[in-house]
Amino acid sequence: MNAELFFQAVMGTAGITFVAIFLGLSFKGLDRKIAAHMQMRIGPPLRQPFWDVGKLLVKDSVVPENAVSWMYHLAPVICLASSVTLLLYIPLAGWEPLLAGHGDLILVLYLLALPALSMVAGGFASGSPFATVGAQREMVTMMSYEFPLAVAVIAVVWKISDSFAGDVFT
Repeated sequence: MNAELFFQAVMGTAGITFVAIFLGLSFKGLDRKIAAHMQMRIGPPLRQPFWDVGKLLVKDSVVPENAVSWMYHLAPVICLASSVTLLLYIPLAGWEPLLAGHGDLILVLYLLALPALSMVAGGFASGSPFATVGAQREMVTMMSYEFPLAVAVIAVVWKISDSFAGDVFT
């Protein structure tokens, strides 16, 4: 029984990941098309983001000379893993979330912050002064939106917590 449950969780995770990537790229193509239409241009085809990702996947990875190599390579992996994990905690299309438990709200708030933090770490690890300036700017931006986001989410959930079956604050 545990093997079957594990298989369902793995397949659900893979399915949600592929659907999320497909929808994200599709919406990016639609966004480009709408922006071009508003500027009275033809714009790129809807498939352009898919072509861009395919092109980037076949390119060689160049590591800067002064970079901290392991952190430089690990930062995008952490970013993607935290985004996929976040998707597994959110109920999608009326289905129950694949991962659920006590304290989900706090974990979701941490998972929302983790992609930006990993990109900051990757920027600092690159060894480039331009990436360092960009990472510093991202940290300032994060300080301006993370706390108000957390307060707003917790206030709303606290107000409607009577309708939740479990305790979201533990």
